[in-house]
Amino acid sequence: MGNAGDAGDTADTGSGDGPGRESRTRRRGQGQLEAQVLAVLGSATGPVTATWVQERLDGDLAYTTVITILTRLLDKQAVTRTRSGRSFHWTPVADGAGLTALRMRRLLDERDDRDAVLSRFVSALSPHDERVLRALLSGSGPESGGDPESGGAPGAGTES
Repeated sequence: MGNAGDAGDTADTGSGDGPGRESRTRRRGQGQLEAQVLAVLGSATGPVTATWVQERLDGDLAYTTVITILTRLLDKQAVTRTRSGRSFHWTPVADGAGLTALRMRRLLDERDDRDAVLSRFVSALSPHDERVLRALLSGSGPESGGDPESGGAPGAGTES
């Protein structure tokens, strides 16, 4: 159904193939748009307006679509906003990886059987992901400067 709310999520290819022919590209997923908006916000040197975000996004998303995405990110606590006159300035709290982590946490929080969910999650990890997780839990993972591939010690596993 082609209503005004859909226009920002698809682009007209200009094929003009007539009735019954697909003249729009595939819709992008909500997660993909959120990641794009977060990437644009992450490139800013400070808080920015929705118009600033819209101008820097690939494609031609409608302003209302950008506002909807920003509001969803606000609901997920991935961005903050402050009023500035009649508009808002937006600031990222999380990057793409942070947004995925927020989603994972929200899914975990919805379950009563957290221990079982965590156990199943960990048992399904690849050996590499398991090493990374162990290093992160021991405090020597990538964010602390350690090398999870070599047991977590900073600089370990690198050749001199």
